[in-house]
Amino acid sequence: MRLPPIVGAALHHGPGGAAGRVYRWLGAILVGGALGLILRVLLFFLGTLALDVVAALVGAIVSLLPAIDPVYTRAALHSLAEVDVQGVAIAGPVGDALHALAPRVVLEPAWSAGSLVRLVVEPDSAVLGRLVAAGFAHAGVLAVGLWLVGAGLAQRRPRLTLAGLAAQVQVALSVLGAPPSLDDLEAAGMSFALNALLPGLVGRRVALSDLVADVAPTTLEAGLVALALLSAYLLAAGATVLAGLLGRRAAGGALAGWYPVGAAAVRRRTAAACAGLACGLVLASAAIAGFSQPTTVAPSQPEDAAPPAASSWNPERDDWFEDLHGLRVAAPAPPPSRVEVQGNRYRYRYLVNGQPQVIRGMGLNTQYRQVLAPGERAARLDADFAAMQRLGVNTVLGWDPLEFDETLLDLAARHGLGVVPPFDLDPSADYTDPSLRADLTRRVLAWVARYRDHPALRMWGLGNEVLHKIVHPVWVGPQDPARDRNADAFAAWLLDAAEAIHAADPDHPVTYRDAEDAFTSWVADELHRRGGSPRPWFVWGANCYSDYLAEVVDRWREKGLNVPLWVSEFAPGGMAPGSRTEGFRQMWGYVRRHPEWVLGGAVYAWTRNGPEEIDRTLGLTDDGTPLDRHVLRTLALLFHGQP
Repeated sequence: MRLPPIVGAALHHGPGGAAGRVYRWLGAILVGGALGLILRVLLFFLGTLALDVVAALVGAIVSLLPAIDPVYTRAALHSLAEVDVQGVAIAGPVGDALHALAPRVVLEPAWSAGSLVRLVVEPDSAVLGRLVAAGFAHAGVLAVGLWLVGAGLAQRRPRLTLAGLAAQVQVALSVLGAPPSLDDLEAAGMSFALNALLPGLVGRRVALSDLVADVAPTTLEAGLVALALLSAYLLAAGATVLAGLLGRRAAGGALAGWYPVGAAAVRRRTAAACAGLACGLVLASAAIAGFSQPTTVAPSQPEDAAPPAASSWNPERDDWFEDLHGLRVAAPAPPPSRVEVQGNRYRYRYLVNGQPQVIRGMGLNTQYRQVLAPGERAARLDADFAAMQRLGVNTVLGWDPLEFDETLLDLAARHGLGVVPPFDLDPSADYTDPSLRADLTRRVLAWVARYRDHPALRMWGLGNEVLHKIVHPVWVGPQDPARDRNADAFAAWLLDAAEAIHAADPDHPVTYRDAEDAFTSWVADELHRRGGSPRPWFVWGANCYSDYLAEVVDRWREKGLNVPLWVSEFAPGGMAPGSRTEGFRQMWGYVRRHPEWVLGGAVYAWTRNGPEEIDRTLGLTDDGTPLDRHVLRTLALLFHGQP
């Protein structure tokens, strides 16, 4: 086998004697490591390009499979392909020189962050796409390393074997330099995968953090590093075997010598993989044990400590959330609220008690009523609402009608917060049944009569993603006739119920929330059948977790609804926790892009202890403790109108 001249020079030439042997051994290590670095950067970049193609192909296939949710599958695929490469960073004087020559491709050496070569991706890149591209790059380098080891052993060229091992160890070092975290895996949707693939073994609300709750942090980190290396080796092993089989078939076996695949070769590569994995694990374990620091927990504030003054709140301070959460801002009970949406033809104003307002909402997915005594629940809600008020939140919404009772509304009113109480609707119900529709309308009007005079009331939340669970979007193609009829019947009942609510309570709008803008056509068709008269009091809520939100707000006038829009759920889904600050900033920018027809938006969600596994990933607090202070600080600045 012929090697490139520079590789051959490093492996075969140099001084004679012991010094020459050391030179050649070191040359083999350097060549293997450099080869691994270059290949890893190149393959990562190629992997990000391939993800775009794969996402498009899988999306086209999924759209033909009615058993798979097309909306959120499309959103997941969209996030899979959102990996943007900023450039390559090279350390040292070489990096400075190359940056001067090609600044758009080679970044400043400071971006290398301690590595010789690093491919820098945009901070808001999707964590799933980043993990897949990195896994592809690692597996490719390992496959080349295994091939070098196998060829070296077969030809009795130990320095070639050493170069292959060095390439493999370089992968281990790169994994150690940016180890996978549990938060990254949960953000990538691993909890969803467990719940979907193993529903009999894994509960619907079980997250990865539940499964490893008793594992020590250092052990968990070492285990994740080992899992990443093992996964990459399995992919590399499959690639080497496939390449060997193709080599034997090609040209009647003429390429078999180029890539031997017999039993002996398999044994050699297995030994090489074990050696590379062992070296990587030893290095990883040593580094983790040596550099991990114990976590220091600040002592909690005594129960009788005086709360800080409101004027002391400063989001730039490290303890700003404690100040914020300690506030108890009680206000006298206001009179019943009057909320209206004025306007027509995509020019609307949202007014609360006569004052224009932008909805700065927070999804309150608490389960306090199920786990807390009434007094404890009231105290927890009081603390939550005090914190939200100081964050700049002015509206709270939810999904569980049992949580949204008089206690919650009274406490929200004390802190000047508005509430969008939910009325849950069963997507499996037969909305073509007149008796079911009549019974639902009676229950809805009783709900309205119970809460319509409450000062915290802002809008009536009539259902959430019901059409999404009944029927597929129109862009999927032909529908199941029975589901389509049920969707038409639901849209008709929805507008009947909304009009009945408006007649019973003209002082508060009605909102229906659904996934993105994928199901507007059923309601738009029903509105046209009714003459299309303006209904500014009927507000469409869009739930969105990706950059598709920009299209939702930009193209809202094309949907034919002639009703105002608000973003009833938004969060940067699929992003690593460290990137969510920029993700929230970007999505709030989308919310505020068209104030003429977008009334505002609501963050999902306040607490991780909610009813679904996604809450474990996207929740901002945990029993009052902030999970990501940077995100909360950013939301506070955005909601207060600061940059």
